Order: sequence, then structure tokens, then C-alpha cells
Amino acid sequence: MEVFSTFRIIFCVLVIKFVYGTGCRFHGDIAKCVNRNLTEIPRIPGNITQLIVTGNDLGSIANKTFKNVENVGKIWKLILSANRIVNISVDAFQGFTALSELDLSSNKINVNDLKIWLHHISQNYHINHLLMNKMGRYTINEETFSLLNTTPALRLYLEHNGLDQFTTSTLSRLKGLKLLDLDNNNIVDLKLVTMDSLETLRVSRNKLNQLPNFCIGNSSESFTKNLTILYMNLNLISSIHNDTFRCLSTIEKVQLARNIITSCPSYFLSSCHNLTYLDLSSNVGHSVNVYPYAFASNSLEFLKIGFNGNALDIYQSIPDTYSGLPKLEQLKLMYTNMMYMSNQNVSDLFSPLTSLKIFECFKCQLKCKLISVLGNKPNLTRVNLKSNYFQAIDHGIFTTESKITELYLGMNKIAHVSSETLPTSFLNKLSYFDLSQNPFICDCKLVWFIDWLRTANKSRIQYYPKGYTCASPSRWANKRLEEVHFSYLECHPFTIPEWCGLIGGPLVVIIIISGAFIYQNRWNIKHYIYMLRKRREYMPLNGENFTYDAFVAYNKSVVQWVKDVLIPLLEGEYNLKLCVHDRDFPVGGFINDTIVQHMRESRRLILVLSNSFVNSDWCMFELKVAHSMHIEDNVEVIAILIEDIEAKNMNNSMKVLLKTTTYLEWTEDLVGHELFITKLKDAMGVALNH
Repeated sequence: MEVFSTFRIIFCVLVIKFVYGTGCRFHGDIAKCVNRNLTEIPRIPGNITQLIVTGNDLGSIANKTFKNVENVGKIWKLILSANRIVNISVDAFQGFTALSELDLSSNKINVNDLKIWLHHISQNYHINHLLMNKMGRYTINEETFSLLNTTPALRLYLEHNGLDQFTTSTLSRLKGLKLLDLDNNNIVDLKLVTMDSLETLRVSRNKLNQLPNFCIGNSSESFTKNLTILYMNLNLISSIHNDTFRCLSTIEKVQLARNIITSCPSYFLSSCHNLTYLDLSSNVGHSVNVYPYAFASNSLEFLKIGFNGNALDIYQSIPDTYSGLPKLEQLKLMYTNMMYMSNQNVSDLFSPLTSLKIFECFKCQLKCKLISVLGNKPNLTRVNLKSNYFQAIDHGIFTTESKITELYLGMNKIAHVSSETLPTSFLNKLSYFDLSQNPFICDCKLVWFIDWLRTANKSRIQYYPKGYTCASPSRWANKRLEEVHFSYLECHPFTIPEWCGLIGGPLVVIIIISGAFIYQNRWNIKHYIYMLRKRREYMPLNGENFTYDAFVAYNKSVVQWVKDVLIPLLEGEYNLKLCVHDRDFPVGGFINDTIVQHMRESRRLILVLSNSFVNSDWCMFELKVAHSMHIEDNVEVIAILIEDIEAKNMNNSMKVLLKTTTYLEWTEDLVGHELFITKLKDAMGVALNH
């Protein structure tokens, strides 16, 4: 083990000595000799394919410069930038048969050396990337390319050279270029020549005040018939015309960001049949007019726009602004003021975009309903609506079925978040989520969201926990949501129904029990009340001071018998006065008081007993009062059974009555009928003497 450790130490020392002794660092097949003030290239192993030598003092480049490179034929990438190179020989890269990328940037190479070397570049068709950035206008000028007769399929980078013009004669010598990068110069005007091989043209960060003319004369033939990529960001381009892109039928990607474009005419992309990407972002600080169907294109998939100002002034026809874009999948808007657009305006503006997958509207000052923006877009996967004025999230937008995986709603005015409008099943499937910098009202309605934030995967939640703070109430103001806690009772107070249930429940039980008890004993209670009132109010009548000779108590089921038999017999034949409730009770008043009063005013009490009598509440009340008057006041009670009482109807009150009083039985039998009349006469004997 100790021997192995010793070998490791010796090996590390040798490696360090090798690396730092040569002034270069090695990583796999890459060698870096950076900022070592080297005057020559040190020993480079044969496995190296990428050699980076920058920030040194090489002075001149000749074939002998690479004498210490063991295998120059293997190197495909050579970076020689910022090495104070002044001279370069024609045979400098002889033997670099695999070289495809060469960077000579930031060197002040003699123009004569450089133009002679470029003259011989045709012998190096394997070089396809040549970088000559930051070499200065005295190095890169018209004379630099004067000896060129042809170029291989080369990508030429000429950034940061202070060029203020790039003449057609210069361009004519670069006809074979596949890519020309003129970024970060001072070019004011660019006049094209035929460059059939050119696929990418980059002229960003210059001073162009208009797009170059891509058409040869007045024809539809293009100077750049194979151009697919055009970058002209950060210029002074102010106008786009209907025919600006007329000769760019092969163009696929156009960037015109950070210009001063003032107008987007109708159908200005109609000739660009292959265009998939258009960037007009950050065209701010001036008024803009976007005309109907300005961006109409059957091929456009990506559109980025940044016009500031009032949207109602910018869009000349709101419903037609984004019409005619059947393949548009990405729309990125910024800075346009949509504050004064109604829900219907916003819906009309974006409703044609049914194929959108990615939608951004950053600092658009939208304050409409969210559904007006996102409705009718079932394919959305990424939504960025940061820095607007949305106040709520509408129902039905963010559901489990939604395809959205990234949602950014930070820096809006959303105070409350409902689990119905933003269900956890939707939140849990998001890859990225941002609801930071909103003025949350930290109350019990937000507890579910606070709990979800605590348990969710923090790597998916942007700016949590710092960006999620309470705006109100004062108890939680400026506190982070992760610090907010509520007790169970704080968030689950008794509601009015619950309070009613808590208090009313027992009362209902008591009332039910009491009601059942009262109902079961209702006639006993009524009888008891009668007895109390009788003791307080009853004054016995002297002598014959009665209104009625008899009070007749009966159930309505036997009313016909009373009318056909009893009344004719006693009133018709014997001139007695009966109290019959169907006839003699006054209208109004409490019925129980009326019964008691008329019973007191009657000399005798006749009870016509039947099975239905027992089942009548009022009949049973009359029975109990009669029984009490019989016992306490010696009032004569005459019970008449007009039918046999079934055993199930023979309650205690009935049994007591029949045991304590003599009763008559009614029969249709002739002999029995005579006997009934005789007994009734005897029972009513006092009256029969009248």
C-alpha cells in the first residue's frame, strides 16, 4: 500500500512538472497555452487535435513555428488569437491537412502578408471556419481580399473591425462564402452582389438604416438565392415594405431585434415560403403600426415581438393581427401596453392562435381575465405572463388534462389562489412554476397553497421562499409564506349552521323528547290544565241553573246516529235540550275552552262510545273531563255503547269509565231497542218529569 502511494506521488510530480514546465495545460486531446507570454509554441503531444494558443508573444507565424507540435496533421482546430502576430508566411499552416477551424483574431497582421496568405487559402479547402475578428480596419479592408479569386465553402468572421463600409468589389471576391459575419462594425450601407453559396449573413450591431436589397434589379431573382439565416439586430432599420423580403424565398430565420421599425405592412412575409423564425423584439421608443395580416405565413413557427406603446394604437385590426398563422407554435411578446384592452379585445387578438405551444407576454400590462388570453389553446406547454396585472386565476384553465409543464405568473396582482382554479394535481406535474412577487393575502384561504409550497419539490418553484411574501393582513405583512401558520380553530371556526347545530341539536333532541312525552300524555295534560282552571274559576251552579239538559260527546263517525236516533228521541219526544257540538258550538275561540264551558252548562253528560271515539283526541279529552266532573262534582255521566269496543281500542280511560259508570248498549233488536229506550228514560228521569 505504501509503495502504491509513493508511485502516485511521483506520478503527480512528473505530471505537474510536464504541464507547468511547458507552459501549457492538457485535457484529453485539447492543449491550452494561455497567457504565458510564450515566444514559441512548446512541445505538444501527438494526440492533440485542438490547440489553443492565446495571450502570448509569437510575433510571426511560419511553418517552423509548429516544429514542437508532434502531429500537426491531426489538429482540426487552431486558435492563435491575441498573440501579437505581425507577420504570417504563405507556408505557415503547411502540413495541417485536417485543419478546419482557424482563429487569427486580435492580431495586427501586416496587410500584405495577410492578403498573400489569403490568396493561397484556395489550397486549403479543408479550412471552413476562418475567424479574423478584432484585427482593425487597417488590417481588414478592401485590399486584404484583393488577391482572392475564389473561396472554398468558407465561414468568414470579421467582427469588431471598425468597418464602416463593405464594398461590392470586396463582396465579389467572397462569392464562395457559406457564412459572412460582419457583426459589431460601423457599416451604414450594404450593397449585395451575387453570392449563390451564402447561407448565413450576420450584420448585427452596425449602423444600417435600411435592409439591403436582395433582388437583382426589378426581378424576383435573388443575390443570395440560398440564404437561410439573416441577423440584423441592433441597427437603425426603420422601415419594412411589402417587397422587402420578396427575393428571400429560401430564408428560414430572420432576426431584426432592437431596431426602430415603425411599420409592419400586411402580408410582408408572403414570399418567404420557408420562414419559420422571426424576431422583431425590443423595437421600442417610437410609435409602430401593425397592419392586418402583417405576420400571415403558412410556415412561421416562432414569432417574437417587442413594440412598446398602446396596443389599441399599434394594432390596426385587432382580430386580424395574428390571423393566418396556422403553424405558429411560439409567440413571445414584450413591452406592449395592453392595459386598456377589454376582455373581448384580448380574446379576439389571441384566439386565432390555436396551435401555440409556448406563449409569453412579458410586461404587457394585461389586466383582463386570464381566460381571455389562454382560452382555446389546448396545446400550450409553456406559459410566461410575468409582470402584468392579472388579479385572479379563472376556473378551467389549469386542469390535470392540461399539457402545460411550465407556468410563470410572477409579479402580477394575484392575492388569492384557489385549489379549484390551480389544483395540486396540476401543480405537481409542472417542471417549473413561478408565482413569486404577488401581493398574497395570507389568510385561511391560502393555507392549502402554503402547505403545498412547503412540501413541493423546491427546485421546480422559482424564487421560493424569498419571493413569496404576504402583503396583508398586518399580522403577516412582509412575512414569507413559509413562516405563516394557523391553528386548526383559526381556519375552521364554527359556521352559523354549525353553531345552530351545536346549540340547536340538543334543543331539538329535548324538544323531540318533550314533544313525544307531551303527545303521549296530551289528554292527561289537557285534563290537568282543566282541573287547575276549574279550581281557580269554577263556581257551582245552584238549583236548575243549566243551559242544557245533557251534553253529548261523540265521534263524527256516529253523527248520523245522533241526528237520527238520539236527538229525535230526547228533544223531539221528551222536550229536552241537548248540547251537540256540530250545532251548538260557537265559531272561534279555543275548542278545549268551549268544550269545558258547555259541559259545565249541562246537567248530564252523554258519551256515545264507539271504536272511533277512542281514536279521537277531542273525544278522549271530553271523556277525561266527564270522568273528573263525575268524580269531583257528582255530575251524572251516561255512557252509550252503540257497538262493541275492540280490545285494541280499550285504553285505560275507557276501562275506568266502564267500571265506574253504568252504560247503555244500543241494539237494532226490537226487544233490545225497547229496553234501551226504557233505560235511557230512567237515566234522564229528572228531565222526564218536565
